[in-house]
Amino acid sequence: MAAQISDKFAGNGLATVVTDTKSEGILRPTTSNDTGRYDRTGFAVPLHMKISSGMFIGTRLPEPAYLPPNWSAHVHPEGQIYFSRRGSPSVVTEAYLYRPETLDKVTHWIKKIEDIAAGKNFPISENLELFIKIEGEGCAYYFVDHNSRAQSWMEDIDTDALGLPPVVSVSQLSQHPSFPLPLSRSNYTPDLCLEELYWGHVEFFPMHTSLPTNALDSLLCVLTHAICDQMTSRVSTFPYTKQECEAFVSLLKNSRDHLEDGNIVSTVARIWSLICRNRYLTQYGQEYSRLSRDQAVLYDPTTKHRWVSAIASRLSFKTSDRYLAKLDDLFVDHMVYIEEWKTMVTGCLQDWRRASQIAFFALILQAFVFALTPSISLAVTSASLFVASLLLSMLLVHRFDPLQGICVTDAMDYLESIQSPTFKFQFVALVYSLPQALNLWGILVFFVNCVYMLAMQFGAKFAVWISVIALFGVLVFQWTTSPRFNHSLTRLTAKFSRSADVFTSMV
Repeated sequence: MAAQISDKFAGNGLATVVTDTKSEGILRPTTSNDTGRYDRTGFAVPLHMKISSGMFIGTRLPEPAYLPPNWSAHVHPEGQIYFSRRGSPSVVTEAYLYRPETLDKVTHWIKKIEDIAAGKNFPISENLELFIKIEGEGCAYYFVDHNSRAQSWMEDIDTDALGLPPVVSVSQLSQHPSFPLPLSRSNYTPDLCLEELYWGHVEFFPMHTSLPTNALDSLLCVLTHAICDQMTSRVSTFPYTKQECEAFVSLLKNSRDHLEDGNIVSTVARIWSLICRNRYLTQYGQEYSRLSRDQAVLYDPTTKHRWVSAIASRLSFKTSDRYLAKLDDLFVDHMVYIEEWKTMVTGCLQDWRRASQIAFFALILQAFVFALTPSISLAVTSASLFVASLLLSMLLVHRFDPLQGICVTDAMDYLESIQSPTFKFQFVALVYSLPQALNLWGILVFFVNCVYMLAMQFGAKFAVWISVIALFGVLVFQWTTSPRFNHSLTRLTAKFSRSADVFTSMV
């Protein structure tokens, strides 16, 4: 969310698919999620250079080295250089072609892939683009079709081998396109996962291509609906807030006249990629799609241990129930919305800081009780509970304070790490509730100690009456602040009003 949503399907190790290559290496399929773009390591060595007289006057600095015909170099808005070749198919690569040995490898593998495609009758057209990644003596590749907006490969390969997520039905592999396709392919329905990969490719290689106007128009319509959804629903499944969607709309409207600029192409492609990922996670277009972010649509075989929940609820005075509900609502079907995460963390930090303040002032009050109480054991017990609450509050604040600003992927990783396969978040919720629960137990022991002091000073009968009055006050408070009381009061008021109306009509 903001509200960027996130997942664990990208960047997985892909299965190696061996072709009939010789000792020069292995050709394997890959995806735009596994190009290793952000994993490279290397260091530049700055040197002093001699500037010749008039070098920069009336001409541009020559290219660092020769490129073959139809090849050109481009620089991504983030600064990464890549190379593209015009042709059928067109080719893109991030291999540094200014090195002759790298250029030789790229040329060799392009020829190899074209030969394999011809042998398999794999359709090659001008709308097809080939990506290759040199891996030592081997090569990874994929094709993208700019008409169908999907990635494809020359082999039959399982989605799990490509690191793609599972689908719930065959129909999820045939979603309707996000915007109209060219007339010749108007009946094509690309997979959401493959469409996401396509937009990831366009985002990484935007400088040599352009976008159709309907790609932008449809994206504006999607964001406009998202703004309305965020304004009228507190459980919208869109991964961005109303303010963020409005910022996107403003940014995209200003980009309408620059759809051939690589900066705009990369921007539009990134937003489309995120929307495709969110649509996959919400089962977009499926029989059981997710219509609100707190709605679970995936089968969960875990058995609920209600006895554990009941014990934790009693021990924490039902405080753990509140945290358990928050965690369960936050991590429905292992999805995380970043705004909901921030809200939960902020609320927990406020609760723990408040609990630490209560424990601190209760300990100050305990200092006076120690001098008066005839039961040192009760005083020590209540003080120990307050100290435990104070220390645990400080530890939880120290642990959670840095988690306020983490990204959605880190939030998901954290929730995955603390969720039990058997008990889910039950014990985590109990730990979160302990600062407040320990305070309540400390107050209860402190009250017992006070009653004991009254009994020693004024007799057991007086202490019993005080205890009964206090217990009655607690019960009245619990009843009057419960939803059941408000419902009963509403029914009683309505019944009294009807009786009054009948009496008035009779008079």
